[in-house]
Amino acid sequence: MTTLLASLIFLTACCGESLPKDEPSTATNTPTQKAAPDTTKSQDKSAKSSPNTSFKAELAIDIESAKDSLKENERPALDVLEKNLTALVQHDHKLYRSGFVDDQLADAMDFYYGEQFQYTFSSIESIEKNASITKQVHITVLGERLDTANHSVEKVKMMYAIRQNEQGDWDIYTID
Repeated sequence: MTTLLASLIFLTACCGESLPKDEPSTATNTPTQKAAPDTTKSQDKSAKSSPNTSFKAELAIDIESAKDSLKENERPALDVLEKNLTALVQHDHKLYRSGFVDDQLADAMDFYYGEQFQYTFSSIESIEKNASITKQVHITVLGERLDTANHSVEKVKMMYAIRQNEQGDWDIYTID
């Protein structure tokens, strides 16, 4: 029951609040926040004629260029992010679930994954260090999601909270 309630809360919080990738961020830089470099790979900016024929599922983020925004010991968080985004693009459910801290959280975050969804991730909007939780970074990615069930494309903005555990492994603690 708790997992269902948490899933509904996450789903409600995420519905319709994504910003287009061309709008500037309303976040301000603080001492614990670093602006992420432009991580958009060069790609064709041609107009989309229809979602079915022009949408291309891909990970078009240059993860390597984002590494400069993190300390050496925090860079494995980007590997966890890349693995999760790749799993969404390639429809690899097992890989998608493997990045979460536990199965209960993976169950709660399953609404991002779906065979009817196709994702393209275009850039990292920001990389921030959490002020209250040590060894945790928040990485916000921008992109689009095609829902093949209703043939609609929507902008997505997903914030990943990735934290290092006591064993030194980095895991996803939430996606918002």
